Amino acid sequence: MNQFAGPQAIAFVEKNCIKVATDESGWDILYKEKSSNKYWELTYPNSEMHGGGEPLVSLLSLEDVKLKFNV
Repeated sequence: MNQFAGPQAIAFVEKNCIKVATDESGWDILYKEKSSNKYWELTYPNSEMHGGGEPLVSLLSLEDVKLKFNV
């Protein structure tokens, strides 16, 4: 699976990942999965909603990680 949304997204990163970085806006957070070393991004794509709406965790390529988070 390449994405998780809502409470499942938060549960996934809390159980399986380590926080690595936050983007310049402070809203998007980069996580690294402990077991696979894959990178995941936590975002709130419905920013017009109260609190940014439901969280979304998406798998990122290494290239995207370098471009967005300078890691």
